[in-house]
Amino acid sequence: MTRVLVCPMCGSTEIELDSGGYTGKYMCKNCGYVGSFIIELTESEYKELKEAGELERFIEEKRREINKKSEKYP
Repeated sequence: MTRVLVCPMCGSTEIELDSGGYTGKYMCKNCGYVGSFIIELTESEYKELKEAGELERFIEEKRREINKKSEKYP
C-alpha cells in the first residue's frame, strides 16, 4: 500500500522533508509551506478524494481538527 503525503495548504503531493529530515518538518515544492503538519493518505484514498472533488474539503476538515487540538493546549 503506497502512502501519499499531501500539503495541508494547497493539496499538492510535491512534498519533501525539510533540511534533510533533521527538523521533523516537511516542505511543499508547490506553495512553499513548511511545517510538521502533513496529511498522509493511501494512494487509493487520495485518488478517490481528488476524483470526487472532495480533497479541498477533506484538507479543511483536517486543519480544523488540528486547530481544535491546539486550542486545548495553548
